[in-house]
Amino acid sequence: MFQNRTKRHWVMGLALGATMAFTAGCSSSKAARVDDAMMARVPEDQLGAVREAQLNRTKAADNVTRAEVAVRDAERATEVARRNGDAAKSRMEAEKAAVKAAEATGQQSPIASAKIRLQGAEAGRVAADAEVAWHDRKTDTAKAEKDLRDAELRVAESELNLAQFKALERSGDVRAKEMSEANFMSVVARAKGEVEDARRRVDEQKRVEQDARAEWQRLRSEAPQGYGGSGTAD
Repeated sequence: MFQNRTKRHWVMGLALGATMAFTAGCSSSKAARVDDAMMARVPEDQLGAVREAQLNRTKAADNVTRAEVAVRDAERATEVARRNGDAAKSRMEAEKAAVKAAEATGQQSPIASAKIRLQGAEAGRVAADAEVAWHDRKTDTAKAEKDLRDAELRVAESELNLAQFKALERSGDVRAKEMSEANFMSVVARAKGEVEDARRRVDEQKRVEQDARAEWQRLRSEAPQGYGGSGTAD
């Protein structure tokens, strides 16, 4: 008898678990996106929140475009710095050759002058490398900010979908019953979490960039005038 009762409870537990899983599956399977065409029959005077959300999405999309331009600008600046670094290396190699030529003369004054110029060229090369490193970090920051703008756009899009769903529901459209507000809210929450993660990455990358910039400025200040690279500290 005890075994029959235990078996019956076990079967009932399975049935309850299956029912709960089915219910959860039904909820999660409901759409979390509203087709724009569905909004055609919603009265305009009920679309205030939707229009505001559409404006926010447009602004977010514009910010993404601006971020893309900033990445390209940073990449071009890095390429210029890299070419300057190559020029600094060539100058250093030329000064090395000049030292050897001076040494071949056996004259102390030309040798001393050539070595001083070589030291300046070496310091300039180090500063130029640091400038490239700074621009690399600056590009990384621009890319991190682009990721942040992308995440903000996803928030704007998810909030627009939520606003559309609510407007559709208020209008009495039966298709809203095929959707789940909880699913819309979940998408919004997840998108906002991605924004916070992206913002932390931007803050961290900015600190790395600032350190690289400070190092370049230090090395540039130590290099003789004319050897410290051609970039700016802006």
